[in-house]
Amino acid sequence: MAWMHILRVKCESLPQGDFLKKDGDSVNIIKESFERKPTAPVARGSEWHIGNVATLNKTALGFAMGRTMAVNSPQFDPTDHNFLDEETQRAPYTLGVFDLETQVCGILRRPGVSQKATEIAGKLATLLNASGVAQKYNSHIIVDPIFDPAPFLQQIRSAASIQKFTFYVSRPNPQDVDRLIQQPAERYTEALNGSTTKIETEGDNLDKELVEDVANATAAKGDDASAVIRADEGAKLKKIHLRGSALVEEVDESDDSGILSSMLDAATGAYRRVRNMLSNADQ
Repeated sequence: MAWMHILRVKCESLPQGDFLKKDGDSVNIIKESFERKPTAPVARGSEWHIGNVATLNKTALGFAMGRTMAVNSPQFDPTDHNFLDEETQRAPYTLGVFDLETQVCGILRRPGVSQKATEIAGKLATLLNASGVAQKYNSHIIVDPIFDPAPFLQQIRSAASIQKFTFYVSRPNPQDVDRLIQQPAERYTEALNGSTTKIETEGDNLDKELVEDVANATAAKGDDASAVIRADEGAKLKKIHLRGSALVEEVDESDDSGILSSMLDAATGAYRRVRNMLSNADQ
């Protein structure tokens, strides 16, 4: 078994841009960015690359992502029987999948390449933007880890009361469905040329089902939320945060259909579970 980071890839229009630049479909911008197989310097002198881009089905891509760097490798010359250090290239990499319908991305956790969700998300965003496709359409690609909402929701459900709920929305992403007040807030953010909007509601006992609904949608988009709750009657108020542990999903590497197909099924299943789109029997 292997473990995979679950990320969300979004393409948002820039707040202020060149009016001569043309509009483009957000998903196609992301797809074309992968297909360009971009290269970019990322950190500590290493160069990162996207390669091995392949079509898995009508709505999904598979890819490899890794870094190259020069290292000194001990060698032995059998001619003169001398040991020496020669410069060679190392290229550790990992595998990923991207689903166009949900814009969810799964990347295998591998030592030295993709151990931390936030780091690999930042590197992927840098690479995709380095392709130049998003800039052509006055847009910017954002990659965020999807955080596991379960601990947050468990505290919401068991709380005696919810005194305050706060969540954030970013600029509109056309592929996301309407969800309560998120879309009007996104349009408001865009109209003001903003990047994020904070929405906060206070009360003696906020509706738990609505808080859960908004928290699920917020987590699935990679945005943040928090709540002030009273865990038990008479207890002190405490603040809890949605952003806890980044979501990881188990992948069966022995699946006969292939590792990329297994990754795609696991990534989209995890995303839909967070969005609460699965039936109770499947959760």
